[in-house]
Amino acid sequence: MQDHRGEYVSTILAVTRALVIATKTGESTSAIADRLPLPAPASRILKSAVGAGSLADPAWAGQLADMAAASSVFLQQLGGRSAFAALLDLGVITRAPLRSKVGAVAEGVVAAVSGEGEARPVSRMTLSGDALSPQQADAIIVLSREVIENSSAASQAFVSRQLRRAVARALDVGFFDRLVTTSTPTFTSTGDHATDLKVLLDATNNGEGRMAWIASTSAANSIALLNDGRGSASPEGVSEFLNLPFAVSPGLDSGVLMLIDGDKIIANIESLGIDVARHASLQMDDAPTMDVSTPTATSVTSLWQANAVAVRVSALFGVAAGTSDALAILTGVEWPAIVSG
Repeated sequence: MQDHRGEYVSTILAVTRALVIATKTGESTSAIADRLPLPAPASRILKSAVGAGSLADPAWAGQLADMAAASSVFLQQLGGRSAFAALLDLGVITRAPLRSKVGAVAEGVVAAVSGEGEARPVSRMTLSGDALSPQQADAIIVLSREVIENSSAASQAFVSRQLRRAVARALDVGFFDRLVTTSTPTFTSTGDHATDLKVLLDATNNGEGRMAWIASTSAANSIALLNDGRGSASPEGVSEFLNLPFAVSPGLDSGVLMLIDGDKIIANIESLGIDVARHASLQMDDAPTMDVSTPTATSVTSLWQANAVAVRVSALFGVAAGTSDALAILTGVEWPAIVSG
């Protein structure tokens, strides 16, 4: 069977570039698709976004076969930047459909052990509300209009990288926000890595699941410098530690290490939505203060005056822990490097 994924590699970038040009010229997306040399899937997507449809809505865009395929390829291109997407793609986290009632009962007893008429023990996964509800993660980047409209390979590579970085961080922040609750087992580091690791393993490992570590960047830096034979943990991306997958995420607070049982966590990421704006005013700050709860006066930047464009990429995702021991968290990780003598 022929693999058509290659034609979707640059589709999200092509659609984004076309939408930016449309805001400048006032043309319809269909006219842009006819005029510009775009990948075939991008042209079909732009010609579909007419009438009541909008590519800014990931739920609507996800109904387009080309957009769904392009989104899947784009998410695979995140390159380990998102711990959530990487572990889902590796099959560590259990994939389940959004908006569907999800439940599982597993039986591990054979007839030779359990006699006829005797009760058979089972393990069970349940969810709050019994459904995996969709959430929306929004990633926003601001770029000069020229760099987006430029068709050179260098320009497209630059924009594509910025989009992947933004989407990866938004997904991870949303993933941890929905997964971690007040009832999640949380421990404070003792300063001894062997003791701390044993605590996390005892809280989560039952010998039956698919385990994985997720570390903040600062915790990953400490673990990568242990140099004591426990694994070849990398300070970025996805590697291994204690022979288990080890993912690094900037979406976690400093000094945090998490151990998850992927068999007890269900999740999914669906299609992306794309929107652009040229006339908005934004607060250019990593920690914006202009929110509805405690608005604070601050300076804003006009995109039109700065000749810039804001691109918002939205992703529908869902995540839930089926049992209380699906994950455990360690805070305050600052283990000293071990130097072999």
